[in-house]
Amino acid sequence: MARRKNAVRLEREIDAFGDPHAVCLSNDEVELIASTSYGPRVLAYRQRGLANVFGFLGPREQAKSTPFGEPWHIYGGHRLWHAPEDPVRSYIPDNGPIEATFDETTLVLSQPVERVTSLVKELRLTLAQEGSAVRVEHRITNTSAESVRLAVWALSVMAAGGQAIFPNPTFVPFPEGLLPASRLVLWPYTRLSDARFRFGAVYTRLRQDPGASTPQKLGLLDEEHGWAAYALGDVLFVKRYTPATSQMPLVDLGCNVETFTNAQFLELETLGAETRLAPGETATHEETWQLAQGVSVPDDDEQATHVLGPLVARA
Repeated sequence: MARRKNAVRLEREIDAFGDPHAVCLSNDEVELIASTSYGPRVLAYRQRGLANVFGFLGPREQAKSTPFGEPWHIYGGHRLWHAPEDPVRSYIPDNGPIEATFDETTLVLSQPVERVTSLVKELRLTLAQEGSAVRVEHRITNTSAESVRLAVWALSVMAAGGQAIFPNPTFVPFPEGLLPASRLVLWPYTRLSDARFRFGAVYTRLRQDPGASTPQKLGLLDEEHGWAAYALGDVLFVKRYTPATSQMPLVDLGCNVETFTNAQFLELETLGAETRLAPGETATHEETWQLAQGVSVPDDDEQATHVLGPLVARA
């Protein structure tokens, strides 16, 4: 039998999002675009010829001052951080060039040693030969002479106008369900009365509203499902991850899934276990992404389950 030709390809030196040196990883169905001038950032994930499910903010649209001589820019798309969040350490600028290497189906985006922390961030994106599935491995290596305590933190900036969807724990009636099944974590600026939140019987949702200026954030403990989604028009983005366990040490009062929104975007975030990373060691955290086109998620939770169930089971 003849060997099937590799359908995954990489284009270099393309012009995208103001970066003339971006790269594009694609197969016959989807494409991912990453910058090599800064990051690592995956700036686009989309079905070929269709809209980007990720959001992007140019440097002129967002700039945060730092004590490091240059501003930090969110840029958008998907990035890699280390938790818990710190007002200084988390915003070390990553505006310099990165290395992009490719081997058949895997694109590796490697940042130089991060100043101040001596950590190295790396994204490894493996695209399936067919379909939209992407395996994203997040790697942080400690090159310093001292141990560092952190959790690998994967953040996806989603395009404006959609809604994040998180499955609630499976319902068990009283008195069978006597023990707690999940966790809801609030930030000081969280307001559960905000109209962008919707707490349904089956799903917790957060809507991105360009007309709502106040930020909102929510954290969740997911020990059961291992997925979160973002519905944007008729496109559904699903990210999968390994559910937490009761023994897993977690930051942010015990979250492994978080979401943040403001007037510009919404973030869909997952976190790995908190670990003490010894010199020379690497911490990893994995997500799997998929896109589905022509999907409309109903407001009614029961009807939404009929739509989402087959898609998240297939993810």
